[in-house]
Amino acid sequence: MRARRLVAFSAAFSAVLLSFGSLRAASAESRSKGDLIAGTPAVVDSRTFDFAAYRTRIWGIDAPESGSWCFRNGEKWKPAAEATEALRKCLKGKIITCRVQKVERRWFRTHYVSECWSDDGQDVGDCMIQGGWATDYTCYSDGYYRDRETEARNKGVGLWACDNGPPTRRWGRKGQGGLCETPPYKPSGPATR
Repeated sequence: MRARRLVAFSAAFSAVLLSFGSLRAASAESRSKGDLIAGTPAVVDSRTFDFAAYRTRIWGIDAPESGSWCFRNGEKWKPAAEATEALRKCLKGKIITCRVQKVERRWFRTHYVSECWSDDGQDVGDCMIQGGWATDYTCYSDGYYRDRETEARNKGVGLWACDNGPPTRRWGRKGQGGLCETPPYKPSGPATR
């Protein structure tokens, strides 16, 4: 009797898992390079947001992670929460469109690295860098946001208030000056330079 109940429970549990898996797969078809994703995103952190099942990372910028810190006016400061709030302000009340540049699989989840812009034509990466809450991720952007970053640095805003510079990455594993992407991706959104 007990064995029958165990078999019946296992069969029912398997059926539930299968139906959940197929529902999840049906709700989010995969995207590939060049595809557009649009909608009202939910912010995850200072450089990542979700469009329902699509986790999107903003191309060409780096922003502080939750454990990142620096010294500001001699005091230890963790700017990740303020940078995340800055991204919320950049996106607030806007429809965002993203063009997938690269698809990455991380921790059992697909991330879509994308150039993104709002319905009024504002580049989301540009908004974060202009406010000083992100830096130009040179090895991916090939200096695309360099001028905006210089403006924020000269004003000393956002992460540029850190005593010895922002706690973000400037280059990849190949070291300073080496490109992570060859050839570098060139944005083609509505506000390209």
